[in-house]
Amino acid sequence: MKKILLILLIGLSLFSCKKEFTDHNKIVQDDAFTIPAAYDGIILGMTKEFAANSLYRIIHGPGLTAREFGNMSTYETESQLVDGGPELTGVNSSVSGLFRHLHKNRGIAEKILANIDKLKFANQAQADAFEPKKIGYKAYAKLMQAITTGYMADYWEKVTLKNDLNNQATFVDRNIGYQTAITRIDEALALLHNQQDAIDYINALVSSEFSIEDVLYAFKARYEIELGNYTEAITAANDVDLTKRSVWTYDGGAMKNPVFAKTIYAGKKRRMNPIDSLGLVGSQTPEAGDERNDFYLDYKPGNSKSCGLPVDDPEGFWTSGTASIPVYLPGEMLLIKAEAKARQGGSANLTEAVALINQVRTKTSAGDAFGVGANLTAWTGDATDQQAVLDEIYKNYAIELFLQGQRFPIHRRFYPNYLDGIDWNSTSRCSLERLNNFYPYPDQEHANNPNCPADPAY
Repeated sequence: MKKILLILLIGLSLFSCKKEFTDHNKIVQDDAFTIPAAYDGIILGMTKEFAANSLYRIIHGPGLTAREFGNMSTYETESQLVDGGPELTGVNSSVSGLFRHLHKNRGIAEKILANIDKLKFANQAQADAFEPKKIGYKAYAKLMQAITTGYMADYWEKVTLKNDLNNQATFVDRNIGYQTAITRIDEALALLHNQQDAIDYINALVSSEFSIEDVLYAFKARYEIELGNYTEAITAANDVDLTKRSVWTYDGGAMKNPVFAKTIYAGKKRRMNPIDSLGLVGSQTPEAGDERNDFYLDYKPGNSKSCGLPVDDPEGFWTSGTASIPVYLPGEMLLIKAEAKARQGGSANLTEAVALINQVRTKTSAGDAFGVGANLTAWTGDATDQQAVLDEIYKNYAIELFLQGQRFPIHRRFYPNYLDGIDWNSTSRCSLERLNNFYPYPDQEHANNPNCPADPAY
């Protein structure tokens, strides 16, 4: 990743919680947003903050909540997450850290959009309103607004839509969060329409492999399916070029792949390991010969266990400090379309859903932009049984998107009543596929923000 300006490394505490100290860097930070030449560094600083800090927590906590990771430590953070239910509290550093960093990312994006239209970006060829750099910066800031709000809606029952440094951020239903994220995406796409110079500029700035338009459509498809907007989800997924890769990149030095560096680095005592068979059980266990199993896991005979379940070493996107992490995976788009078709029901829709499932099941590693290929035969289940089709779609989501932070919200979407009636005093946590419906709000948010909602029961 390109070198970023020192100003952004100071840290921008732009989230909804009250600051308990005098921020001596505030004027320096604010000045940066008034300098056109600083914006490359601001964009890269925001990208680094997300890719190094938010993304790690997106994978870490939800990976434990949805049984992708097994806990290998005695730390309270991981122990609370694998106990789940009412045992998980707002003091948990993974949950509070995720909340804090997502708000911090969004705060930087909000600062960009609050200041950028006041600035003159010199370009003699075009009027300033159509200056490619400015368009690219604005579109990327709106993307970051969208995905930070969307990730909040993935994990919390109620979310904030904008930051408030006066500690008065209000919360709304998570579905409004998804809809707001879609609105920001649509605004970004409108900015980029017929602006190829802006697209090329921001793509080259953000990553060695990045396609902002495809990223926007991919996240739009994800949020539309969460809202049950099936036609819109299919349309957005169809607009994603599945041959293109978009990744978060790491240099292996100060900027290491955070999951490798903080969680599973082979030279340190591991806090977590992936669970055998990708954490899936029963009929959802990966089939014999599913190459995605070996793509993500390095099987170790006699390996230790977590919760009685064997654990393995990680492969896939977590093998080194320089390994890139996908922004999204192409297989998700095929499964979104399959889910949208299946949920609408009817013979024709179910037939189309199964055809899309089979595209995922039969694709080879060479046929996937990231090498995530199953190389299986076509599904042999009952294509007239809507629930059977949906179960197969979930199974493929869970395998295809292993450790992408999505199994938690997807499992809740497919099986919303899964935890109903659970007796937390007698039920074995080890038997549960999902350990919470939503995360509690951080204790700091409860203490400082009078608008913070009550925590969900679990």
